[in-house]
This record gives sequence, C-alpha cells and structure tokens, in this order.
Amino acid sequence: MNREVIPQIVALYERIDTETAAFQAASGLHCPPGCGKCCDNPEVEATILEMMPLALELWRTGEAAAYLERLSTLNGSEPCLCYRPDPLVPGNGRCSVYTWRPTLCRLFAFATVKNKLGVPELAACIRQKQTIPEQVERAKEAIAKGMSAPNFGEVATEVANIDPSLGSDRFPINQALELALQRVGLIAHLTFGEKDGDWVA
Repeated sequence: MNREVIPQIVALYERIDTETAAFQAASGLHCPPGCGKCCDNPEVEATILEMMPLALELWRTGEAAAYLERLSTLNGSEPCLCYRPDPLVPGNGRCSVYTWRPTLCRLFAFATVKNKLGVPELAACIRQKQTIPEQVERAKEAIAKGMSAPNFGEVATEVANIDPSLGSDRFPINQALELALQRVGLIAHLTFGEKDGDWVA
C-alpha cells in the first residue's frame, strides 16, 4: 500500500470541508442545532480508506486496542461506535471523532446527487425538510440555477482513485473502522515494530 494514501484522503477531507462551508454560507442551509439523527443509523457506510485517518489517530493515542475490543462485540446492527447520543434530547447527539469522520458524514445534507438526466439535485435530509423547509427549497432552486455544491458520486470517485483496493468497496461504518484499524496496526507493526503510527509522520 502506498504510504501517501492517508495524507491524500486527509487533503480531500479538508477540501470537502471548505466546499461544504462555502455552500452553507451561500445557501443558508444548516443542520438543526444539536441534531445527530443521521449518525444514529446502522446503515451508514464507508470505505476502509476513509476510516484509515481515524485508525491511525487511534493507534497514535493508544486507543486502538480498546476500540477493536468494542468493535468485536458488535453484531452489525448498531449505529456508529463513535456516535454519542444526547441522553436528554432524543435525536440529538455528537460525533466523538468529528475531525476524522468519513466522506458521507462530511457531505450529508450539503451535497448533491445526479438525477436520471445527469443534473445535480440537493440531497437534503428529512430533519432539514421538517425544520427549515423554506431554506431547503431555496437551496434546491439555487443549485438548479448553477450554485456549486459537492457531489456524492464525484467524491466517491476521487476516494476510489486514491487507492482502488481500499477506496472502492463500502462497508457498514463499524466494520470499515475495524478493518482500517487492523490494516493500519499491521502495517505499523511490520514497518516499525512497536512504533505504531510513525509510518506516516
């Protein structure tokens, strides 16, 4: 595996964040305060490549073994292990590894999909439609008139192009994290022995 794949995916994340921030500022679209509804979903998926920056961080901080142990107890029907629901407000919560979240989590509610005619359309979330319907409609109209917004398909292609073997197949997010932790740990062990994580300094 090319050792540059993690810096490349991190650079892509930084660009996505810049583009989604610009889209939010231009469109006025935003998430309901404190909302974590999209995270509380067992169907969220990611590629192994997308989870490798988080895996590397967990090895660096000494948390990887604990995460692997917790991941081994899951049956595949749980939401993301990194999601922390708000105990007081149903539907609210936060990501405990926000900096390292994969592309779906960065793009959701602020990106487009292409319709059958190849025209980009906003993929708004249900909570946005329920709480800020007028802003959602304005954003849709702006995209139809040419406003720029990230596109799910184009980002997926970029991820796959970084490393087709790790960036093409999607897994449930917890499984993707487990596989990424195993891969990063193995590479660090084989390359540097006990110096986990030093391989992409």
